[in-house]
Amino acid sequence: MLKLVATTIWLLLPAYTPNNFAVVFGGGAPIDLGRNFIDGRRILGNGKTIRGFIAGVIGGLIVAHIQLFTESFAGFSLFSSLEYETFFLLSFSLSFGSLFGDVVGSFIKRRCGFERGASFPLLDQLSFLLFALLFASRIEGFEKLYTTEVIVAAVILTPLLHVLTNVIAYKLGLKEVPW
Repeated sequence: MLKLVATTIWLLLPAYTPNNFAVVFGGGAPIDLGRNFIDGRRILGNGKTIRGFIAGVIGGLIVAHIQLFTESFAGFSLFSSLEYETFFLLSFSLSFGSLFGDVVGSFIKRRCGFERGASFPLLDQLSFLLFALLFASRIEGFEKLYTTEVIVAAVILTPLLHVLTNVIAYKLGLKEVPW
């Protein structure tokens, strides 16, 4: 069980970390360019920025490459079992998909009348994961690493990890709200 948890977290770090990079390095022009949707509400809001999205994808790729480097010295192989092109495409898909899922979640929250930063249980915790897995599933070799067991574990673990990391970030003063 512990091995499955560790493997799942390891395989999903390129999807788990991009939003952190987006928060730290974001700012600037919002993705929606300040525009409203047909319902009169902002499409996404000021929290989703072009710079943050790009920084998040790059950050996820950096994390994945650190993992690849670590695997070569630690004597185990998950990502390192893949051809480099496949590894890169998989890492990019996980990172990009994660942020795309976060944007989709934000869009849904705006349509439902939730303000920026408001909690929307399960949507907040799973939209990024589901899109990361959806995008990555299109890459050859995905099924070799992301087994049904890993995906089920991810769906169970991710909400718990999301809540835990947000509470820690709040306690450290990095977030204004604990969700």
